[in-house]
Amino acid sequence: MNNKFWLVFFITFIMTACGGGGGGSSYSGSSNNSSSGSSNSTLTNLNSANACKKAWYTTMPTASSSNTVFNNYSFFWQATSFENMPVCENYYELTGPILSVGGVSWKTYINELVEYSKNTLGQIVPVNIFILGAAATSSPYDKIISSDVLTVERTSYNTDFATVQAPLSDYSNAVTNYDGFPLESAGGGYSHEAAPNGADIQLPQGLVWNKKNSSGNSDFASDAERIQQSFKVIAHEYFHVYQNSLKFYNEASKTISLPKAWFSNPSLLDPSSASTPAYFPWYIEEGGAEFGGIVLSAKYANTKTGITTNPVQQFEDHFGQAFDYFAGDAGRSLADFNLTGNIGYSAGASALLYLWSVDERNFNAAMSKYYTSWQEAELARSGNGWQDAFEDVFWKNGTEYYTLSEFVTEFNTWIRSDTKSNLWNSIAKTSNEIIHADIIPTTVNTPNSTSKTIDVQAAAKVVGAGTGNRYFIDGVQQKTLVVKAGQTYKFSYPSAHPFKFSTTSNGTHAGGNEYTSGVTVGTNEITITMPNSSSVTTLYYYCSAHSGMGGTILIKDQTASSGGGGLGGGGLGGGGGSGY
Repeated sequence: MNNKFWLVFFITFIMTACGGGGGGSSYSGSSNNSSSGSSNSTLTNLNSANACKKAWYTTMPTASSSNTVFNNYSFFWQATSFENMPVCENYYELTGPILSVGGVSWKTYINELVEYSKNTLGQIVPVNIFILGAAATSSPYDKIISSDVLTVERTSYNTDFATVQAPLSDYSNAVTNYDGFPLESAGGGYSHEAAPNGADIQLPQGLVWNKKNSSGNSDFASDAERIQQSFKVIAHEYFHVYQNSLKFYNEASKTISLPKAWFSNPSLLDPSSASTPAYFPWYIEEGGAEFGGIVLSAKYANTKTGITTNPVQQFEDHFGQAFDYFAGDAGRSLADFNLTGNIGYSAGASALLYLWSVDERNFNAAMSKYYTSWQEAELARSGNGWQDAFEDVFWKNGTEYYTLSEFVTEFNTWIRSDTKSNLWNSIAKTSNEIIHADIIPTTVNTPNSTSKTIDVQAAAKVVGAGTGNRYFIDGVQQKTLVVKAGQTYKFSYPSAHPFKFSTTSNGTHAGGNEYTSGVTVGTNEITITMPNSSSVTTLYYYCSAHSGMGGTILIKDQTASSGGGGLGGGGLGGGGGSGY
């Protein structure tokens, strides 16, 4: 986690980057810390081209609507399509170049892994990624300090970062006085105070894939370990942007909803003074990003020839740390990490893996639904969204949801109930179960035909019941696709497995009909313009020659005979402690 220091009139504003949640935490000063501002109609779009390292706003715009809890905003960039929502990779290599591993530049891996994550989870806010080549040169080599970076490059890095992440309550002073060094880890998130200018990810090379141990030697025993750990860190930070943008998303109005109380009472976000989480428990925010980072990096690695990760071992390592922590004191609880704590990464990841073992539906509760549900839960009972959202999405059995308190009690008891080995075996998933777990995001995750032809492969099934072949998209068996109504999508497929659409799961094999409206068939290619009607919100893809191969297409943002609108998002800042 990075500690980034905004010096405003000699007053320090501390934003903890990893965790990326609510938007900093403690901002004290004489400037007006208010969520009010100017309306979009009276503001000029300062970044109409959606350029990198450039702000759309330097003052907070006026909310388009409000309620008792939230101000709801429609920012200029929300009209941008999923395909064109900016992901800016900003490199700083004057001090040291970005390295390669196994003949492949880390620039390639970053680009591909972020794109893969976007096309798996979705993206609803612009993201600027800051990648610094400088190495840690001073013992114990656990941070990048000012003297590690050439002055001209440090100035450029600070200015660029502050331009898009400075709090809008005192923007010009924050930009002028910002100094982000030392960098203590990778980081990522989306701040309520900088929400109009999008999210950030920071990837200091010297703290990720070129990380050193306290002796100044490589922190990795092999390139395989370097790749596995670094892939997870990159995916972890993208997941922070994702989880914290979802939490502010108002699905009904397609706006970004920022809590009024966070502007008027910033101490709500300060773990040193708060009594309860402002949005997510720390163990879900950081443990959730670990959980998501392991899953995403394993899925991406599965698409790369010659590269594998071991997600089972990564989860088992987390479980081992969590088990040892709870075994050390009978009074210890998962709730110890409601607000901060490094073991919260492992305890949270283990808790989510346990929930997945209880009910398969809890996988997607952990990957998306909990974060999506926060805004609605917080509106219904302000100050309690962190626990009420949990109780809306995590299944205890076939018909009942957990309350958060009963889950914490259950987990505290379970993790002490048997040997480490037996408990691990009771929740462990196989690599294939992790790689091919079907992520079902709540916003668009599929690029349209103007930017990509979706490559559909057929191969023998690796998970699930039955025998025979299945379709694979992005290396994932029977991946669920989330698309935008009215947009056109193009698929290529193997000639022996004709790719078709239906409103019935498994299509004609289950008594349904082939869906042909807006469909054009070519040679081993098929194009479809997705229906734009509230009467068709789900399609299924299937093989006309073989039963059981296909999957689901969810259609979002209908504008005909339904509500509609553009994309929304919201969310960064947050947390405390250390790590990434």
